[in-house]
Amino acid sequence: MRMKCFNAESMPEAIRLVRGELGDNAIIISSQRGENGKGIRVTAAIEGFDPDPDPPAIDEPLDAIEAIADALDRHGTPGDLAERLLRAATPLAERLLRAASALSVDAPVMTMAAALDSVFEFEPLPERDVSRPLALVGPPGSGKTVTVAKLAARAVLANRPVNVITTDTMRAGGVDQLAAFTRILDLDLQTALDTETLSDALHAARLTNRDALTLIDTGGVNPFDANEVRELEQLLRAIDADVVLVMPAGYDCEEAAETAGVFYRAGAHRLLVTRLDAARRLGSVLVAADTAKLKFCDLSVTPHVAEGLTPINPVSLARLLLPEIPPETSVVARFEVART
Repeated sequence: MRMKCFNAESMPEAIRLVRGELGDNAIIISSQRGENGKGIRVTAAIEGFDPDPDPPAIDEPLDAIEAIADALDRHGTPGDLAERLLRAATPLAERLLRAASALSVDAPVMTMAAALDSVFEFEPLPERDVSRPLALVGPPGSGKTVTVAKLAARAVLANRPVNVITTDTMRAGGVDQLAAFTRILDLDLQTALDTETLSDALHAARLTNRDALTLIDTGGVNPFDANEVRELEQLLRAIDADVVLVMPAGYDCEEAAETAGVFYRAGAHRLLVTRLDAARRLGSVLVAADTAKLKFCDLSVTPHVAEGLTPINPVSLARLLLPEIPPETSVVARFEVART
């Protein structure tokens, strides 16, 4: 086996150097940050011969890693996170080739999904056996109210009892917007002005039907306003709820990381992604989940309530990141590929 180290500014450049020096048979066996945290250093190897009488196409493992590296770069994924994903993907690439072929799935998709599964957690919102209310939190305009309406519609269509409570009483039209949705669904909307009335509403909901799904729509919170964050923390401490951060795609990565961190400290443990129809780069989504250790749950690709929500898993997320259609196409179109 011949081994050699390569230094480059990025993983795609490193892969091109490996191919130019060692050829298409080479496999990257490790990667790490360069000196002083700049660039990347990879170790690649090439066997003298392959004893496998029926090997896969010799360039496929490196093709998969290069496709993943290019996709992460295109989505604006920060270097540290991209490096961790590539480090997880590299030893899996060759191992997954045969499985990908058997399942008629692209090797890059299978490899990316395995890497995502090793770095992130996935936990879709429960549709049954909900023991705690779901409280949706997030910055202003993130889509919490529409998401509550989608969850309520999903429950109604499944013939499940559902309670809807809003604490979004300060925003102009906030209550009216959700009331319009609940009227269509033939549901009563309860309004909670403070922690005391919210606790009373939750107690009444439990007495009415312990098996009902209870949804709480909270007001938008500026993550950089200490007073607003403190009020949200007080609200969440007063109830025993499963707190879900609703965040739109398309944020700046650093903003997304800081925002997710604030809501995680306030009590959020899952991430529900919205506005995928208006974004083409998903690096901020990955950064938000990674920084705050949030579990991916569901995603929304349209503001229309009838379209609902879709649970997300490593394979569907990999397909969003590695579309089989041109990268300039919007994520909503890519999502159609991810669903199939």
